[in-house]
Amino acid sequence: MTSMRNLFNERTHKYISILIVTFGAFFGFEAVSYAIGIYQLNSSLYLSLYIYAFHIFWLTFLFDLHFKKRGVLAIARLNHQGLKMFWEAFKDRIAHVRKWEYFRHYQNYLVLPGVLYWGVVVLLFLNPFKYGLKQMIILSGTFAMSVAYWYMKEHISRQLEHQASWIKVLAMVKLFAAFLIYSALLGVTLRYGFEAWFLVAATLTITFLLVYQALFQHRLLTFDTFLWVVIIAFVVGLVSIWVYSHWNTQYFTGGLVMLAVYNTLWGLLHHYLEHTLSRKIVFEYLLMMIFIISFLLASHNFNQKVI
Repeated sequence: MTSMRNLFNERTHKYISILIVTFGAFFGFEAVSYAIGIYQLNSSLYLSLYIYAFHIFWLTFLFDLHFKKRGVLAIARLNHQGLKMFWEAFKDRIAHVRKWEYFRHYQNYLVLPGVLYWGVVVLLFLNPFKYGLKQMIILSGTFAMSVAYWYMKEHISRQLEHQASWIKVLAMVKLFAAFLIYSALLGVTLRYGFEAWFLVAATLTITFLLVYQALFQHRLLTFDTFLWVVIIAFVVGLVSIWVYSHWNTQYFTGGLVMLAVYNTLWGLLHHYLEHTLSRKIVFEYLLMMIFIISFLLASHNFNQKVI
């Protein structure tokens, strides 16, 4: 009975935690979207920073990654009284923050929600008056963040890297996050007239973080594989230069080109490190990348390039 009650409490806590961050993401995006819609750009920027700070705070102190001590208040009550009791209970509750094991997971699992969040926010800034598009971005971004947070809990408690179904779901979320952020970076660069180095530097950083986080998740991150992370980041960075030089204001399709290259390189590296790489797999990845890029090139209007 006790074990069933603990299981129920754990599931209830997980559902409530996910529900809170989901509503926080949705209404946060809606608030930023509304502020942008009435052209309060400074307020929108500060608001987006405050909302992101809430997510950081939640992940750090409240979102349970199964590292926190349980029953800290009851233990503190046995040895202390008054404010001393609450202070000791609070220190025990956040003791996991000072542990390397927690921080090692925390810094990696912060990447995906962060990429999703800022990808959505930047795209909202780029489309201040397109209500339908903004709602589509908000709903899809909120759903993706919910899946990412849910996986964060499940990975620690159940080691879901061994469950193919969940890995496939999370892989789709990562691809969606990469698409959002690549599109956002290209859109900002083209819209505000930044030089190519800005896009290249941002693309290098984001790609490095995405591949690094993916390798960490699959327990494939070693000193030897670190070089591959850098190589993939540089290749996608070079692709971003080509996209910047030839693309117009249709930054969503440009983001798809960068995503196709990233997905191909990451897929090949993953299979190589798992010792499952074959000629058939290489052919399939390359064929898919060529098909996507060819389709986008055939449907793209290069005469609209902004100079």
